[in-house]
Amino acid sequence: MSGIGSVVRPEDVKLHSPSEGKGNWCETNWFGFLIPEETMRGAVYAIFRTKLGVCRSMLQVYSQRKRHVLAMDYLRDEYHLSMPEGDLDDYRLTNGLHVQMTQPLEEWVVVFDDGRGNHWELLQTALMPPVSITELAVPDSGPGYAVFQRHDPEAPMVTGHIDQTMHVTGEVVLNGRRLEVDFPSNRDHSWGPRREYGHNVVGNFDEAHFGRDRSFLLQTRNDSLQEGSVTHGYLREGREVIPFKAGVGRFRCENWVIQSLDYEIEDARGRTHRLHGEPVSYGESYHANAFTTTGVVRWSLEGETGWGDFKWHWDVQKMQAEVREGRFQL
Repeated sequence: MSGIGSVVRPEDVKLHSPSEGKGNWCETNWFGFLIPEETMRGAVYAIFRTKLGVCRSMLQVYSQRKRHVLAMDYLRDEYHLSMPEGDLDDYRLTNGLHVQMTQPLEEWVVVFDDGRGNHWELLQTALMPPVSITELAVPDSGPGYAVFQRHDPEAPMVTGHIDQTMHVTGEVVLNGRRLEVDFPSNRDHSWGPRREYGHNVVGNFDEAHFGRDRSFLLQTRNDSLQEGSVTHGYLREGREVIPFKAGVGRFRCENWVIQSLDYEIEDARGRTHRLHGEPVSYGESYHANAFTTTGVVRWSLEGETGWGDFKWHWDVQKMQAEVREGRFQL
């Protein structure tokens, strides 16, 4: 277990060379913040289509138990921004987003100003080393739901995905309100080919934080709406990253929105952890033929209360088939 966190190289923070002939090559950056007392989740997401010379930038904030986009506190979503100058360790987009790594693999500053009074300035400090998806595969769990999870752990990281739990502090000014941020949240970075149609994405990407000292990252492949196999993830205790030996997630859904989550996890030390989650706010988005619902989650673990989120992804064509065949009513 002591070797977990040894795969990621400093250069993996930056843009990678696209695979030969892959016009659908992309790199992604994701940074989040949580304000539990406001049941608020904010996310900064950027996807760079390097061979096409464009990027998409989406910033969203939600805090209500309403899934519709009109109930969000904030949304700015732009598909055709120019690729920024420089690299992903320090880049600016024309929408007012600036992301800078200020200490290698340990600290980032994320600043956004839309020029209309909405502004946030966040310091993201690492609570653990960054880890590669190749280090996080659960034995005998089968492939993950995303392309970057279906990776030979013995092969070089031509494609890849990095996860890292951060402690986020700073200030958000949102629709005239000034809010303080002081809670953990994850960041991630991926690179590889990613098609926009027929990708068959069906799974969860969840996180649970119990103060500064303990966090869970849970990635599932959902073979049904009600249950998913945990294929990748970790338990963080301090800066130690403990992989999983086995795990299953069970979900209660209504109209394709998760109402509760239950995870049973066995870690690599043989210890069992049972998490129960109750979503308290929602947000939803649609892009590249994938439907995504996310939610702030109040977690419980052995009498302890934690906070985090769920990120539920489903292939739109599969959802449309459910409607056509009468298994889901619009």
